[in-house]
Formats: sequence, C-alpha cells, structure tokens
Amino acid sequence: MAKELEKFEENPRLYTIDQRIYKVSESFLHLTGYEKRDLIGKSFKEVNCLLKSEFQAPLQDNKEIRIIYIFTIGNVPIKVKVRVDILGNEGHYVVHYEEKESPALDFLLTNFIEDGTNTSGSTAIYSYPECLLLSYDTKYIATLRSMEISSDNLLGKQPSFSEDIQSLMEQGTSVHEFGVKSKGAKGVSFWDINVKMIVEDGTSCYLLTSFYDVTAKTKVKTLSWNQSKELHQLLNNMSDVVIVLDKNGKYTYINEVGKQVLAPYIPRDIQDIDAVTSHQAYNSFALSNTDGRKLAFEEIPEQKVLRGETLSKFKIIGTSDLPTAYYECDGVPIYNEQGTIDGGILVYRNIEPAYKMEEFTALQESVDKISMYYASFSHKDYKINYLNQFAFKNFKEEWPVIKTEADIIGKNFFNYYRAGDLEQLIQHIDEAIETQSSYLHKLEFTKDGITYHTKTMFQPILNQNNEVEKIIALGVDISDEEMANKSMAKLLKAQEELFINTSHELKTPLTVIFSGAQLLNLYLEQDSLEDHKEDILNINKRTFRNCYRLTRLVNNILDISKIESGMYELNLSNFNIVGIIDDIVESVSEYTKSKGVKIIFDPDMEELFMAVDVSKFDRILLNLISNAIKFSIPGETILISLAEKDKDTVSISVRDEGIGIDEEDIDAIFEKFTQLNRNLNRIAEGTGLGLPIAKSLAELHGGNISVKSIIDKGSTFTIELPIKKIDNEHSKQFHNGNMDRDELIKYEFSDIYL
Repeated sequence: MAKELEKFEENPRLYTIDQRIYKVSESFLHLTGYEKRDLIGKSFKEVNCLLKSEFQAPLQDNKEIRIIYIFTIGNVPIKVKVRVDILGNEGHYVVHYEEKESPALDFLLTNFIEDGTNTSGSTAIYSYPECLLLSYDTKYIATLRSMEISSDNLLGKQPSFSEDIQSLMEQGTSVHEFGVKSKGAKGVSFWDINVKMIVEDGTSCYLLTSFYDVTAKTKVKTLSWNQSKELHQLLNNMSDVVIVLDKNGKYTYINEVGKQVLAPYIPRDIQDIDAVTSHQAYNSFALSNTDGRKLAFEEIPEQKVLRGETLSKFKIIGTSDLPTAYYECDGVPIYNEQGTIDGGILVYRNIEPAYKMEEFTALQESVDKISMYYASFSHKDYKINYLNQFAFKNFKEEWPVIKTEADIIGKNFFNYYRAGDLEQLIQHIDEAIETQSSYLHKLEFTKDGITYHTKTMFQPILNQNNEVEKIIALGVDISDEEMANKSMAKLLKAQEELFINTSHELKTPLTVIFSGAQLLNLYLEQDSLEDHKEDILNINKRTFRNCYRLTRLVNNILDISKIESGMYELNLSNFNIVGIIDDIVESVSEYTKSKGVKIIFDPDMEELFMAVDVSKFDRILLNLISNAIKFSIPGETILISLAEKDKDTVSISVRDEGIGIDEEDIDAIFEKFTQLNRNLNRIAEGTGLGLPIAKSLAELHGGNISVKSIIDKGSTFTIELPIKKIDNEHSKQFHNGNMDRDELIKYEFSDIYL
C-alpha cells in the first residue's frame, strides 16, 4: 500500500492554500510545458482556465478519482486521472494528476490534424459523450465563422452548433449526412458532415468530424430550379408559340400554347409531344408561303435558323385536314462558346385575323338596315341594281344632285365610287370575275379635314349554273381599325423587341450554364473533381452570376407588368438620403475598381432626411450607376452629386464620361425594350427595361428622371425627388443595412460582370 501511495505521489501535482497555488511539482511542469511563474500565486480557477478544463466536471474536496482532459501550453490535449487530497489544515489541498495513455487520441492527432490532410474541408476531434473539442485543423476556424459561431477559446468546450449538427454528434455512431442546414443571424449555410466514432478500450470514445461547405452548390441548385420554374411559367403564359430546338432539329422545349397548336397535327404513334422533331412536325401538315407555294423542308423556319439566319415576321401558311393556320415567325440561332450554332429559338404568332380577309359567298337583299355600305351591280356594264340605306345616304352626302334611289339605280357604279386608281380597280374586279374570287379594295381619303379609311369587298355572285350573275360591293369604315392597327403595330414592335432582346439575354447565360454543366459532368466521369478544384470553383462562380442575370431578366419583366397594372406599392420611411447614397457608392466601389473606373460622391450637405422606399431608391440609383459603368472606359470618372434644387426638391445626378447618347435617341431610352445598339456584339447587355423601371419608380416617389448627353463626352442622368417626411408611426420599413443591397447589386450588375 505504501508503495502504491509513493508511486501516486510521484505524479504531477499542484498544492493550494485557500484556492491559490503555492507549489507545483516538476513533473507537472514537464507534463504541461508551463513554468512555475505561470502558475504560482494564481487561483485554482485560473489554472483550470490555463489547462482548459474549467468546463468539465468540477473536482470535489475528497479522494474521488476523475478522468478529464487538460491541454499543454502548446494546446495538445492530454487524458489524465485526477484526485484531490486534503493536507492538514482546512483549505490546504493537493491535486494529483496522472497521465493516461490514449493510443487512439495520439493516432488521431498525428494523422488527421496536420494541414493538408483534409484538402476540401475541415476536421476536428471531440471527446464522447461530452463532445469537448480536443483539437482541430487550421480550416476549422473558417468553418465556424461560416456558421456564425464564435471562434474564441475553443478547446475544452462544447461547440454551439445548430440543433441539426449537434444531434449528429450525439448519436454515438458513425454517420455521413449531406446538406445539413446551419442557420445564423445573417443567413443559412449547408454542410456535408462525416462523423467517425473511434472507440478505445471499451470506455473512451472520440469523434473524428469532417465538415464540407456545400452552401454555394446547394443554393445554385435551388436557384436554378426556381429560376427554371419562373422562366417556364413566363413562357407558358404567353399567347404565342415558343419553341427551342437543338442543333439536330429536335424540339427541346415547347410552351403550353405550342403544345396545344401542335397536338392535333402530330401522328398518334408519337406519344410524347416533347420528343417531336422539326422533321416530324413538317410531315404532319403542309407548309406554304403567302403565294401558296409549298415549302421544302430546307425552307421552313427551323432549318433557316439552324443555318444561321435570323427571322423577322416570316409568314407561313399551314394546311391539313384541320382548318388552315396562318403564322408569322421570329427566330434566332443559338451559338455556343466556340461560335458554332447549337440550336435556335422560334416564336410563332397567329396572324389569321389580320391576314385572312373576310370572304363572302352571298348576301341576301334584306341587308337594308345594316350599318355598312352594300351595293350590287352588273358584272358586264357595272350598272347599279341595288343600294342599301347606308350606301344611299353616303351617296347623297357625296353627290347632292341625288335625291331619290331612282336617280342612281341603273347608273354605272364607278361613276360614284371614290377611287384614285379606278382603272386598276376595274382591272382587278374583272380578274376576280374571271377567277370567281373576291377582291378587297382599301381607300384613304380626306373630307372636311378628317382622314377616313374604308375597306370594300367586291365579290362575284354565282347562279345555279356556276356563272357570275352580279357583283356585290360590301364596304365598311375602318378608320378606327386603322388607328387600332397602328397601335397594334407599335405593340407588336415592342413585343418583337422583347423577343429579340430576351432571346439574346437568354442565350449567353444559358450557354455558360450548359457549358459549365458539361465540364462538371466530364470531371465526374473522369473522377477528377479534386484535380480541377479551381476550375470547378470558377464554373460555380460563372453559373451563379448568370443565374442572377436570368433572375433579373424575369424579375424586370414581371416588375414592369406590375408597375403598368398599378400593383406596385411604395413602403416609405424617413431616412438620411445622403447616408444611403454614400453607402451605395461604398458598396459598388470594388466593382468600379475592377473596371478601372473611379466613382465619386460629392454632396452639397452632410445629411438630408426625407421619405423614401429604400429598396426602390437603391434600385433606381444602382441602375443609373450600372449604365454609367457599362458605357465608361478605364480611367474615366463617374461623379454622383446631390443638391437641393429648391426647398421642396432634391436633385441627384449621375454623370459619366462615356460614349454619350444621340439627341434624337434621348426620349427613346426610357421606352420599354429599347437598346440603342441592338447588335449581338453590342458593348452593353440588357433588355432595355432598366431605365423604364427606374423612371417609373422615381415617378412613384412623386419625382422624375431626366438626361442630358453629348456624344463622346458623356451623359448626366438626374433624379429629382420631393423633399417630404412622413409620420414615424406610419413608417412601413426598416433599413436592413448593406446585406439586401449587396444582393441587389449582384442582380443589377449581373449583365456587366460576366
């Protein structure tokens, strides 16, 4: 027994009086690496903090032996057996430490904590079941920071992981879990976590835990899926047929309207309409041009686009057992990064109402009261044999000598019919008689200073022997229709701009994302992900940026629709507009630096509080700044100024030294879908929605945006907003700082930094 006690006394030990260290054994100093001056005079609690054992079970004033972990001055964990003895007087203690061998812990420290052991993640070692952190590699700190967990004084403590991660570590078994969520105050991160349970001598256990950050990958998957759904929803809500085809002519996407149009024509043996090829569609019904000539397969829009042609209002007629269909097609080829054609996008628009003229086979003489011009005359000598009341009234107004119907019946119809090209008109009617077909004549004339438009149908009427018996003339005033057609032409032009710009905006990001996916697939097939880590990171960055660009395109289209429908609302609150602009400029400074452009904010005052919707104002100013960056070259300066125009109005200007705008184009830049340079290799990307949205948001604030520009000198866009405040009790928003703004910048600048 004495020998046992003597052996125990040789162990490292500390002596305390009134909880302060007054003596320490040499073996304790050798074990921990500390010197006497580090320990003598300190409280027992302070020494426990040095040894990082303060969070383990407290030692009692008795001879109970406990197993704990202490840490050397070099932060190496040591498993020890510890006991407390009372020496004589009350308050006089000796604490005995005995190192316990732990081959498992030594093995883990030697083989898994060295830098470079885990090249794609971080590794840490914990005790079990206490889950005390014993050691970690250099990447572990970054892991904790990504999870928004404090990285101070980690060793010897239990980690403050999220509930999902903590439950994995407390299971007591080895487990590999993918995409585990960790939620912090600033956002959510996702992790692949591998926990290995290491058991030693049946009692001691350790957890070897590896963390792999998959946040970007998870968010890209989620974002890509959401964007895909939003884009499909947008296209499916369109009234035109939208088709995307690959380089082999296979339809890779057909919107819902397209499926409805194609379904009746596709043979029944083709079960899946999404698998249809352009050749199968061509064989399903005959296609011809407007002259009635049947188109060869090489002449259809799909094949033209795959040869590199860009189509605009290409008219075709489709015939089959079903009613004839009339379409106008716009199409653009899609190029890959190598510059070769990879497919195409086609938009088919139904033009039957505008193209197919109304055909009449016969009209009864009982149309006297209809509000349209109706007359019948001989096909040989053109003598009038009937006029309805509407036609008679018009003839009387045009020719005052006409008093009764007897004054006109039997007279030559063309003595009264207004036509500047009368000989040509009669020639066309004679041709219609010969071919037994109708002829449509349009006329424009001015009367009493008012311009009128009329449309008259000349239709031969056949008898029972299939011979022409007479000609009827059915005319209508189409002045309102012509005005509507002009409005419709403007709308169709805007729609055409949308499709052309949208097609171009879709092509580049989709090509980048598709190419990145192909490259990742290649690395997976070659099992070389680790060898191409940098390439994969760059692919993910490009994919993320282009996803922002696609989302911005969809959001802009949806937002302009909301604004025009009056569904867009402001959430106003009082803010220091000078501080907001200063924060915006600071947020974009890294972007302008990367382009070699200098940005300066020069306000006339230090603060100006007024009611604004911060997120909407951010969007206005970021759009103007992004445009200034687009059209500036390295070395130039963007100057943002702020001044009070008067006591009720603040003026904020964004001036660049870029290429400038032609005076004749100044008004057009605020129209939807306007791009002054529409070439596919233009120097600036975009659909032409940014400035209209910015102008509309300024107007929602009660303000406006104007521009002054000189070619090759630069442009100055000026925002004028009313200086007004609202009652703080009615404030609807809180300023969230730069977090939301940084996300908005990624969207607004997505078509610059590709």
